[in-house]
Amino acid sequence: MTQARNVLVYGASGYTGKLVAESLAQRKMPFYMAGRTLDRLQNALAVVEERHGQKVDAELVIVNHNLGELVELLQRLEIKVLINNVGPFMQLGWPVVEACLEAGVHYLDTTGEQDWTAAIGDKYGAAFAAKKLLLCPANSFMWAAGALAAEVVLETPGIDSLDICYQIDNGLPSEASTKSFLRMVCNDVSQYYLEQNQLKAWPNDVAYKVFVPYRNAQLSAHPWGGACEPIWFKDDPRVLNCKVLTAMGEHLIDPVMQAIRAFNELAPGMTQEQREALTNQMGAQMDQGEPPKDDLDVQRGVIVVHGQGRQITSTYVMNLSAAYTWTGDICAEGAERLLSGKLKNVGFQSPAMAFGHRELIDRFHERGFCSALPARCQGDAQ
Repeated sequence: MTQARNVLVYGASGYTGKLVAESLAQRKMPFYMAGRTLDRLQNALAVVEERHGQKVDAELVIVNHNLGELVELLQRLEIKVLINNVGPFMQLGWPVVEACLEAGVHYLDTTGEQDWTAAIGDKYGAAFAAKKLLLCPANSFMWAAGALAAEVVLETPGIDSLDICYQIDNGLPSEASTKSFLRMVCNDVSQYYLEQNQLKAWPNDVAYKVFVPYRNAQLSAHPWGGACEPIWFKDDPRVLNCKVLTAMGEHLIDPVMQAIRAFNELAPGMTQEQREALTNQMGAQMDQGEPPKDDLDVQRGVIVVHGQGRQITSTYVMNLSAAYTWTGDICAEGAERLLSGKLKNVGFQSPAMAFGHRELIDRFHERGFCSALPARCQGDAQ
């Protein structure tokens, strides 16, 4: 692989941006850290180098958040892969995607926003494909992990329905994640699941009780914005139905449900801009500052995927811990694979379809994040 500096981490001074930079450094990949404020970037680089234990091959670049400056920067630096960490993405992501398309750059981001994922797929997917570029949102625990696990279940012939549950211990949402997820979970009309190839809306103010195979107690779960798996599978001929719930932990579910009820009381009659401003304000009130880096033995997670068809069922349980650190790792892995010519599909793709679900799961098992793949996901009855 070339050691030219062809990767740009945009929004590199934030919580997730620093984790992406750290994962790139672990792979000995040179990269740029980009943002609007030099001192924040300098502080971020210092954190990355402290965690990494040595100097990092990174250059800092300042750029304003507008299309013209972003295009000029990407072209001047000859960037091939941009990793966008600036959210909420539906509010802030548009010039970044447009700049990548104009400059001929592969686009990865760390969103968890279902509406953003659907919007850029519809608007830009064909244009990226025509240029043989990758448009790949949600290189993040939520919702790349479920897509990887779902592909294992879909290896069983006859499976056409997916029921996915994320379970996370001791979740530590960052400021950007808090704002992104609040704007999604408060949305009372567009948190979608897939039913008979049609997107249908969850009610936003209902929590559900779920069971996971390794816990005796019921857990509370929420659609958490609907997830990206229903968007990625809605045009997939293999899949008729797809639902995703997330058991984030009572310490987060309860205050989020309170916020949703408050939003539902205040939002009627508001414009979309006013609704977005309200969820930003609520997110700022809930924010407790930048959390510590997550830990493989504290922030443990499991993704449970049940698959069903006419005559067969199948289940796959994948351990995947340290959600934010893994988010940084899957972004770095995607960049490395793009620069190494290992892209499998162009245009609008999930990470699983862009790079191969078995290849990625094997890689992250080697790196200590997730459980090993089964030889093949077997059905329970035929």
